[in-house]
Amino acid sequence: MPSRIPSGASVVGRMAIYRRLVGIPALQKSYARKFAVAAFAGTQVPLLVFIAYLLFARADWASMFPLVAALVLACFAGFLGTLWVLREILVPIDLTAEALKRYLEERRLPDLPVDYPDQAGRLMEGTQYTLTQLNETINRLERVSDSDDLTGLYNRRAGDKRLAEEIARAERDLETFQLALVEVSGLKDINQAHGHSAGDACLSHVAALLQLNTRRGDWVARWDNDTFAIGLHRNRALKMVMERIVKAVSASPCEVASGREITVAVNLGVAEYRFGAGKTGLLGDVERAVGAARDKSIRLGGSQVGYYHELGTGAALGAAA
Repeated sequence: MPSRIPSGASVVGRMAIYRRLVGIPALQKSYARKFAVAAFAGTQVPLLVFIAYLLFARADWASMFPLVAALVLACFAGFLGTLWVLREILVPIDLTAEALKRYLEERRLPDLPVDYPDQAGRLMEGTQYTLTQLNETINRLERVSDSDDLTGLYNRRAGDKRLAEEIARAERDLETFQLALVEVSGLKDINQAHGHSAGDACLSHVAALLQLNTRRGDWVARWDNDTFAIGLHRNRALKMVMERIVKAVSASPCEVASGREITVAVNLGVAEYRFGAGKTGLLGDVERAVGAARDKSIRLGGSQVGYYHELGTGAALGAAA
């Protein structure tokens, strides 16, 4: 795709010879060929001038031929040697160009040497420094864009991305997974009774407990204002994990102000991915399970769990495959 970066008019004047060489079709795409032209001009043009002088001066060619032949061979050998040296001198520029291209295409940081004081060394050092700083900035921006400001968990955007990856993996490998939605019960009432800072404290508290009680391979995201999503990949102890979360929330009051604690309750809905259901089908299943947990909480109080596979059947959900 053509670059849309405007050309630097302020430095064009310093590139007069370079621009003339670029105008030659055979030299347009090769920096090495431009160096070869410079080497030819420096080593062969003087020889051609000397030979022309001998021709016009009507020199004795019989006696001069061995000297001219030796001079021609020496100049040609010098020209080839100059090309070889120039090719080696161009290595820093080649490495820098390759590093820039590799970073743009693969996001791979280069390992350019940074301890050479000449112009090529400063080019490599500047490129290494710039790409390192750029990579750190991009990583910071990605962390910010993928993180929820309040809890530090994945935000909804990142959660959607992880869920799409899980579904694609499940369809490809024919290995299902589970999704849980964790709804903080009565968050609106907490905000009204204790202030929004108390509600934020409760959300952060629940987020920390979810992270502590899930496996490293699972993921947790802030799905909505009062809801979290948990991706559980091939968890064979699903019910034990859900019960552990409920127990942790019930046993850990949230400190909403100095010396003031409140007990938080959650409603958990869990569903196993059904092949072919896609994201819409899975979320529908999980939301039905959350509704069942919410109904149970109204009847029994406290934190409750609803399993989609038990809805309408009364059968317990089997262990994950």
